[in-house]
Amino acid sequence: MQQQWPLVFFLVSFLEVQLLARRCPEPTKHYTTIGCIPSDQQTSAGCPRWYDCSELAHRTSDKCYLYGQVYQLNDQVPDGKIRSTCSALCTCQRNSARGVAEFHCAHIDCPEFLTPPNRTGCVRQYRVRECCATRQVCGEKKAHLTRCTYGDTRYYEGERMNFADDPCRTCICTEHFNATDPLSDTKCFTNDCPFELISPSVLMSGAAPVYYNNGCCPWEWRMPKPEDRLDDASDSVSSVARSLPYRCRYGNLTLLAGQSLLPDVTGTGTYECKCAIPPMVHCILKAT
Repeated sequence: MQQQWPLVFFLVSFLEVQLLARRCPEPTKHYTTIGCIPSDQQTSAGCPRWYDCSELAHRTSDKCYLYGQVYQLNDQVPDGKIRSTCSALCTCQRNSARGVAEFHCAHIDCPEFLTPPNRTGCVRQYRVRECCATRQVCGEKKAHLTRCTYGDTRYYEGERMNFADDPCRTCICTEHFNATDPLSDTKCFTNDCPFELISPSVLMSGAAPVYYNNGCCPWEWRMPKPEDRLDDASDSVSSVARSLPYRCRYGNLTLLAGQSLLPDVTGTGTYECKCAIPPMVHCILKAT
């Protein structure tokens, strides 16, 4: 049996590499943030064929919801869960004007928000999941900092590293950073999307998450419009899509997986909305 272990480890590593190589190209952060459950079935691109969001139907207007957890009125979110979003002291309270429960939070204003960018020759230092920089390193001390390289970009020790091929991941540059395997670094973390802190009612109102410029989190939310129409070019869907247990419902429209709306051209840009992974339509905003 001992002679078989190297082969087993090789196969596990190979499978992990294959899964990473097949990272889903469709945005799914709106699903994972609210705790929807991905299907076991996957597309050839590595995406779940659908998400089970049935728990949303059990949400009530007298409770608050965040990252899949339920908060009663007057409950406070632990600061550790929201510090990276630059929020603090978030408490579930009733909005008497709207008749619903929502979070009331304090916003953290970091010194770097109120001052000009880094002084010449200085770099800001950060910790994992912290909103604000802990300090600046300048001059000769900066020259002694460890450097990290990823792609064509170099970072100093303590700087935040962001990745175009994985926009939901942030790393802090350390001497142990491995560019060939960034996921292994303990100073890397997955970014949170705090839209339930800011606008919790968008999910229940039938809005679609809008992503912009390959961003991790929804940029905004688009409400259905009476003039929305299916794009005829997307009417030809596979038999697999027709057999899925979920559809996308958006306003008065029902879309099968793979179907899209006609692009909506606005002064802000063009909204391209699609039922890529049921049951929610998502939109991509392309600047004009």
